[in-house]
Amino acid sequence: MRPLEQVRNSLENWSDAELGALAAGMAKARESCAGMKPEDYHGDDLYELVRLCSFGQDWDRTNSAATLYIARGAPEHRTQAYALSVNALMHQNAVDLAVQTTEVMLSWTSYDAEVAFAVRYMKDALEQAGNPLGLKLATEEHTKILQALKLGAPLKAANSDAVMDVGLLYDSAMELAFWQRYAGQDSAAAATAADCDSALADLSALASEDREHIESVRWRYRLLGAHLPSVMVSRALISTTAKPQLPQSFGAGTVLVLFPDWCAQCRHMMKTLTEFNKANATTPLYAYGLTFVDSSLIDDKSVHEAFVKEMQGTPTYIAPASTAQSFGAIEFPLAIVTDAKGAVRFIGSIPGDAFKGGGYIEKVIIRMTSGRAADGGAKVN
Repeated sequence: MRPLEQVRNSLENWSDAELGALAAGMAKARESCAGMKPEDYHGDDLYELVRLCSFGQDWDRTNSAATLYIARGAPEHRTQAYALSVNALMHQNAVDLAVQTTEVMLSWTSYDAEVAFAVRYMKDALEQAGNPLGLKLATEEHTKILQALKLGAPLKAANSDAVMDVGLLYDSAMELAFWQRYAGQDSAAAATAADCDSALADLSALASEDREHIESVRWRYRLLGAHLPSVMVSRALISTTAKPQLPQSFGAGTVLVLFPDWCAQCRHMMKTLTEFNKANATTPLYAYGLTFVDSSLIDDKSVHEAFVKEMQGTPTYIAPASTAQSFGAIEFPLAIVTDAKGAVRFIGSIPGDAFKGGGYIEKVIIRMTSGRAADGGAKVN
């Protein structure tokens, strides 16, 4: 199921019929939710109302029902109710309250898969918003996630089917080390990485996918501070006459976005990446797409040709499929950001709106260059 799950992970890869059915279901859920009062329901019925309103994206009623469920003390779906409340609060832009709710969940519930997923969601959302509370939350979680790692087994949920495999658990634990590096806390980052590695001293008993995931995370972490590895490309899509070679200058900073050609949201991102280049041409900041053919999912050449056609006229290069392994890529799109000397200062997955004004890439570059702002550090437009 992994290839199918990878493709369906983004709604942009769904068909019009699937999207239409989803929209119809959400509309019905919203309508049903609007006609119900949380105080009229109890136990499992109240929890199902929380889920119904969440699916219908009625965030105010979702949070009200979830808060009521938690207050009544029912243990069966308590963690899930916390998670749904956090999600609703984030959609309402009540970030500080969402963080507080997450911290309460982390303190007052057993650390299981539901908690781990909810905390990871919050950590990633805060990081992408440039909110330092993401680093604080990851620090607060550190001891609990290490204890889970030491078990050397998938983390299961107490009252649901949710499971976080060991590879993803390690990945989530290592986020703290990455963010400490980004914040200039190199000694703390080294200690965090050592903690994570010590917790999983023996990988031999793990599933092959977990071992692959863990080694990929370790490889990405080792790339931080190192010079950008050599990247071979076979074709440039910006024009028919462009040379199949990445420019040698890093400017004030360079962003590479790596992705398989079937990734629809990644292909669409190349348009905003192109606009980012235009807006920052005088700085200069550079951004390039690096796409590769993933024949393990789709083996029809005509389909791959259609993917390439969609990216014509954008600063995108076609690279070998082995490039993904060179950067420890598992999730896409993966961004690699270098400084003016070509040293890797950021590596990680990015959201689809990362190149829009005020988006994640802008925040990453400002953070990267803030230490040398007085010397004319890069200004992002």
